[in-house]
Amino acid sequence: MALLSLIVCFVVLLLIGFPIAFNLILSSIVYLMIGDYPLTLVAQRMFQGMNGFALLAVPFFILTGQLMVKGSLLKSLTDFVNAFVGHVRGALALVTVGTCLFMGAIVGLAVASTASLGSFLIPMMKEEGYSPGYASGVMASASLLGPIMPPSVLMIIYCISVGRTSIAGIFLASIIPAVLIALAQMLVIYFIARKRNYPSHETAAWPEKWTQFKKACPALMLPVIILGGIFGGIFTVTEASAAAAAYAFFISMFVMKDVKFSDLPSIFMETALTSGLVIMLAGSATVTAWAISNEQIIQTVSGPMSHIPVWLFLLLLNVLLLINGMFMDDYASVIVLGPILAPIAWGMGIDPLQIGVIICVNLVIGLATPPFGITLFVTSPMAGVTIEQTVREGWPMIVMSILVLLLVTYIPAFTLWLPRMFGY
Repeated sequence: MALLSLIVCFVVLLLIGFPIAFNLILSSIVYLMIGDYPLTLVAQRMFQGMNGFALLAVPFFILTGQLMVKGSLLKSLTDFVNAFVGHVRGALALVTVGTCLFMGAIVGLAVASTASLGSFLIPMMKEEGYSPGYASGVMASASLLGPIMPPSVLMIIYCISVGRTSIAGIFLASIIPAVLIALAQMLVIYFIARKRNYPSHETAAWPEKWTQFKKACPALMLPVIILGGIFGGIFTVTEASAAAAAYAFFISMFVMKDVKFSDLPSIFMETALTSGLVIMLAGSATVTAWAISNEQIIQTVSGPMSHIPVWLFLLLLNVLLLINGMFMDDYASVIVLGPILAPIAWGMGIDPLQIGVIICVNLVIGLATPPFGITLFVTSPMAGVTIEQTVREGWPMIVMSILVLLLVTYIPAFTLWLPRMFGY
């Protein structure tokens, strides 16, 4: 009865649009009251969920992204990508995907990439003759690269939630899937651009490419600091995030000089609000995860699951997570479902790094799928279109992303080759 009340309360509050963090807390309180458990468990488990040292990386990565958005680092990154792919038909849409890939290697958040890049790339695409719905669909789909390309805030939360999974290892495991998804989306964009005769830019000469590369070097150094520091054994993930934020602050304030001291209060406020949301979700979902664990759902489900083939389990897992991603926030989903699904997969012999990437990529794709895909709600108003128009134009990119997900699911080398090279 207690478990049923948890599920019913969660679904009802989700359907009426209750904020997901408060939904999880309230549903867990109902569970505790009906199950006659002490309500002090809410405070204890929330504190435990928010007390992970690795969570300190979240505000630093968000601060890095805010400094990039306020400064000119983002514009230099876009110009750099344009210098190399601008001559191809559908250039600006391709630049959007390429910039999102680089942006993901710095920020690790889908909404941050969508809001910052979409604010000037969507109007530019419309000016060049792209349909508003197509511009919105490209931006919504490309922004999925943010939480897949390391450093990914979602994957940090996943590793803290499930345990037994190295954050640096899952970062390495996600690089090839992120690049494959970017290439798959670019392929679709290219064929649509040829069909609709979308414009290309002039071919940049090598001196121009070199000039744009030098301008983009301050931004391109951020992934080197973050990923090079982590994989080179110089930093932990948290230390790398702090180093990246310090570097972005120095470059934006004293080298590029496009961020003023008067901008800092708004930058810090935005960082605090976004970080607070993520960390509160981590804490509230930990309470719900405890309730699910207390009902021994893992033990109940793992028995029947052990008798089905691994390929079928992975297929069912993908279907379940893709459907879940349509309705539920990715951070809350990974904390609630990760501790349930990951141990079942481990028991079936699936590598912890592979199952971690599969779970996270599934939930990220849900960010751009209706009815509640968050990136759809961000890009559609920017382009002046309805969510239905965004979905109609963006579905080919989402389908290609799902096809790459299936490759990653059934060919472990795509996720495990790089981690094995580095000893994970």
